[in-house]
Amino acid sequence: MDKTVENILKKYLKPAQIEVLEKELRDNNCIIYRSKLPKLSDEAVEFVDATPNEDYPLRILRAKRQHCDCNWTDNTDGALPKNLLLKLMNEQNAQRAEILDRAIAKLLKRK
Repeated sequence: MDKTVENILKKYLKPAQIEVLEKELRDNNCIIYRSKLPKLSDEAVEFVDATPNEDYPLRILRAKRQHCDCNWTDNTDGALPKNLLLKLMNEQNAQRAEILDRAIAKLLKRK
């Protein structure tokens, strides 16, 4: 398991819970990969400069959009996942990315 992920899990879970999670992921051949590699964080959204100006909404949306570059898979060869739940999670993630991209584009047009 990636050391960053392991450190985050240790922060929030007991050792027995981590073991159960690791076993479940191994048993289902689930791994997470990032198509782009933003800085990993245990925060839901990276820090956003909260300076109260016209660019504040854009900074929030871009921070949230960055997290849409993460997809789930059940293999290590880069193929699409076979697991239906993982497929659904990735589809919904892509839909969120499209919505955020449109919102960001609209805000950029107003500048």
